[in-house]
Amino acid sequence: MRALRLASAVATAAVLLGAATACGSDAKSGDAKGGTKTGEAKPGDAKSADAKGADPLAAALAADPKAALAASAVVMQKAGNGKVTMIPADPTDPAGTGDADWKDPAKAAVDLASDIEGKKLRIRVLGTDAYLGGGDDVAPALGGKHWVKMPADATGDSFRAVGQMTNPVVLLTVAAQSGKLSKVGQEAVDGVQTTHLRAEQDTAALVAGMTALSAGQRTAVQKTLEEDGKTLTIDFWLNGNQELVQYKEYGDTNGEKQAVTIKYSNLGKAAAIAAPAAGDLGNEADLLKLLG
Repeated sequence: MRALRLASAVATAAVLLGAATACGSDAKSGDAKGGTKTGEAKPGDAKSADAKGADPLAAALAADPKAALAASAVVMQKAGNGKVTMIPADPTDPAGTGDADWKDPAKAAVDLASDIEGKKLRIRVLGTDAYLGGGDDVAPALGGKHWVKMPADATGDSFRAVGQMTNPVVLLTVAAQSGKLSKVGQEAVDGVQTTHLRAEQDTAALVAGMTALSAGQRTAVQKTLEEDGKTLTIDFWLNGNQELVQYKEYGDTNGEKQAVTIKYSNLGKAAAIAAPAAGDLGNEADLLKLLG
């Protein structure tokens, strides 16, 4: 079974777990109508004027990819959370949607739902703790429980890293600091005018920027990502408020045919993400049953 990419979140993690154990929304960023006051950026409000008609600062940033990505990292850090929608290049692969919180890099959290091979599953990550579960339909496989905590192994580390891969501040900051940058052009995304920027960088540089992970966890993540290639291409789409509307990432081994697109919306308005109740946790031994 071929390795699946970490950035596809729910699909990657769940299928990766199955292989390991067997062997041993609306993504609209806002209404394109109307603009914002000159110089005003409101995280969570994705309304944006065409970059050409935006304030001089926005126009200047759009012309300088490094400055634009760095500015967007600041805006996204201030927002702190949002809704995320993950879309694989292959429409037959599972997609994921949910909430993410990146306010505290050491406690990056994400709660994602996906329909995987007919099963409605959820991945929930809070810092270095990761869980797989769902609704009442998963209870029979988990002894009446709804969640199971992921083990402290390479597979569990891949789940935990999902929180980092949905953290836009990490991706934007690393790209601004170490990526080979270029401007692709002006494009509309879900009715919102955006500036499309591209960063090419070493996979190792991206993983090194995941400072909330332990050295061992970064090693596991890097091994997974390098199955796509040691060089990554990450495309960013920023609106006139320097908010990240979406990004697309793929490696140099298989290219865009295995790209994953992540969309951001409802910035600053995501639901709180809490750990499952201790009394609702099943046993690790039941993981294969859950995916079988």
